[in-house]
Amino acid sequence: MVSVVLVGTLSVVTYALVRTWIVNDRRQSTERQAYSDARLVQNRLRSEDPGLVPLLSSLKFVESGDTLMRQGSLWYSSSVGVGSTDVPVSLQAVVGAKHAGWQMVSTSDGPVLAVGVPIADSSAQFYVLESMNDIEATLRRLAAALALAAGIAAVVGAGTGALVSRRILQPLRDVSVVAEAISAGEEDTRLTESTDPDLGSLVSSFNSMVDELHERARREARFAADVSHDLRGPLAAFSSAVSVVQRRRASLPAEAGSAIDVLQEQVEHFNELVVNLLEISRFDAGTATLNIEVVDTVEFVRAVLDSCGVPAPLVCPAEFISRVAIDKRRLHQVLANLLENARLYAGGVSSVIVAPVGDRTVSIVVEDSGPGVPPELRISIFTRYDRGRADRDPAMPKGTGLGLALAAQHVALHGGSIRVEDSPSGGARFVIELPEVPS
Repeated sequence: MVSVVLVGTLSVVTYALVRTWIVNDRRQSTERQAYSDARLVQNRLRSEDPGLVPLLSSLKFVESGDTLMRQGSLWYSSSVGVGSTDVPVSLQAVVGAKHAGWQMVSTSDGPVLAVGVPIADSSAQFYVLESMNDIEATLRRLAAALALAAGIAAVVGAGTGALVSRRILQPLRDVSVVAEAISAGEEDTRLTESTDPDLGSLVSSFNSMVDELHERARREARFAADVSHDLRGPLAAFSSAVSVVQRRRASLPAEAGSAIDVLQEQVEHFNELVVNLLEISRFDAGTATLNIEVVDTVEFVRAVLDSCGVPAPLVCPAEFISRVAIDKRRLHQVLANLLENARLYAGGVSSVIVAPVGDRTVSIVVEDSGPGVPPELRISIFTRYDRGRADRDPAMPKGTGLGLALAAQHVALHGGSIRVEDSPSGGARFVIELPEVPS
């Protein structure tokens, strides 16, 4: 756009200046010739037989020009087809007042330059009518040449600008690509070192920043893992102590029994939180691994339902056989979390569905009868410490905010995906998709 504006402006200004110069040059040349011819006519008028018509014919200084003279009410012309009507009335008024003048006139044959000169010592007036068609033709060719040059210059300028800007912005594109790769989990991705002195410092600073951030994240992950691990010992002892007290509950006062119940509930919540934090720290440290076993998908889901005591029906196609390679502990934790969430926040599980999805993919669907998950929360609930509607409703049970985040990471570690959508029967529908093992 800058190239088009600059080249277009330059072309317009050039055309205007050249037109002005050419027209002024022709006008000045015509005026000089008109003054010279007017003196010849003035000298001939002093003779007894002026012979004005032959004289005017001899004064045609260009093939496209015509001369006229007015003496009183009589008009004399060098051409039969040219007369008083071809001279503008406004120019006649100026010359009649003893002033020389000129005027551009548009005619059916093209533009004409009319120049009028009063003849001294007489009432005569001398006029020159000169066609400007040759100049107009020249200007048209000039305009066409400028337009062509402007078009070529604009294309070349735009192409050069695109190439230069692409080269200038390429480092930023490289930074964007590397940043996206790092955010996608490719932690070893770095910018390629550049020999350009202006980019070298940027590349070095960016790579150093990424190294420092990853080192800091690893330190924090190790710290969280160490703290969680150190807490498990005291927490196990605390749980054992509470269990001992619970077994002797009959010998305790009623008030103490209520306090022990609250204490046990908090210990269980604390234990769940520590276990989840320890699991997350493994993901952050990159030490999470899979203990892979090939299992029958339907039988595995049925076993999880039985172990969790969920009476929901298991729905699958008739004679459906599907096998997946999974870490049974991790996927059991994922399904148990979905079943527990349905019990706490959605009135229980309405159905569990196992079905094929496309080629070599199986889905495990957990549906509930609750109010569902609003669209604006369907991504954020899989982030850490997001408790969804529980954060907004004090009456709802409070979880750790880590269950669904861990579920998403467990599923991703298996090469699968998890999402939430509306159930056809109302409520929420959590969908887990896993790659199948070829039979």
